Parts: sequence; C-alpha cells; structure tokens
Amino acid sequence: MKDTVPGIFLIESSARDDEQKGLRERHALEEILGMDGRPFRHYYIRTEKELKELVSEFRASDYRYLHLACHGDSEGTGISLTYDDVAFSALAGILSPALNDRRLFISACDSTRSALAKPIFGSSTCYSVIGPRGNITFHDAALAWAVFYSLMSRVNRKVMEQQVIRDQLHSVCSLLKVSFNAFFNVHGLPQLEVFRPNQTK
Repeated sequence: MKDTVPGIFLIESSARDDEQKGLRERHALEEILGMDGRPFRHYYIRTEKELKELVSEFRASDYRYLHLACHGDSEGTGISLTYDDVAFSALAGILSPALNDRRLFISACDSTRSALAKPIFGSSTCYSVIGPRGNITFHDAALAWAVFYSLMSRVNRKVMEQQVIRDQLHSVCSLLKVSFNAFFNVHGLPQLEVFRPNQTK
C-alpha cells in the first residue's frame, strides 16, 4: 500500500427534491475540514456509473478516508443515488477494491449494515465501516459528521485510531442525540459496535 494522507474523499448524491433545495453535506464539511487543515475533495454524482468512476479515482488517489453521502433505499437493502439504486452486494463489489487499509464513512439512513460490511471485510483490508444507525435527518447527519471530523482532528489530524473513533462517536451521539453503527474489521469479519445517546463507554 502506498503512503496515504488523512484526507476526506466525499462522494455525494441526492434525491431530486433535495437537489432543488440545495442540500449538500459538502457545505457543512468543507468549511469545518478547511479550518482543521484536513485535505478534502468533493464530487457530486447521480448514477452508479459515476459512482464506479469516482471510487476508482479514490482508489488511485492518496486519500485515506472515503465518505459516501446519499440516501438509503426504502427497502433497507442498499443505497439510492439520484437516478440509480445500488444493492449492498453490488455496492460492496464497487467499494472493496478501493478500501484496502482505508476507512469507509457512510452518511445514509439505515445503510451501515452487516450486509455491506461483511462482504467489504471479506474481500479487502478495510479497517472500518461507520455510519448512522437507522434513520437520520439531513441536518443531524451533516452536523454529526462535521463534529466527528473536528473532534478527530483535535486529537490527531494525521491518523484515526480505533479507540479515538470510539471515544468521539460516544461524544457525538451523546451531544446530538443520534445513534451510529461502527463495524470494525476483526480477522476479516465485521465486529459491530453500537453508539447511542448517553451510553456509558
């Protein structure tokens, strides 16, 4: 694995209604990450074909963290882009080749599931798959990620260690009253840890 930098590579896709309202996680993250001095790239997509192309670009980049912002599909079996639905099995196939020794952050309702983490960990050395547990509003998601990345940078801007991730997820969930799932790679299998508001560490 070549040397990487602790940058956030954001791939974002919205429903048409959200597009018209101008809802973008980029607006929240770009300002926060810029102030923290963390490298940041943003790409907006609408189709599965574009997703594949951008994931390949991430794989070729020196960025360490992939942040996928979109919607979970209505059946809880995958994600929804503007024009395409992508099942977890297909999504894992797209993402896995790009995730060796990297982390995946998913900002989508009810999408951080073992159905996605298990095939990713089974075919890559991805360290973790982290995202909201169940449903989350756009506002809460954008705010939660901005706070999480800011807290992580305050501890160490150069690396995200597993215990620090746990500590900051506890803080975010307690502060904003949201819940997150975190799957950590344990010998190729997903180990789920659930973070809830006011949960004891």
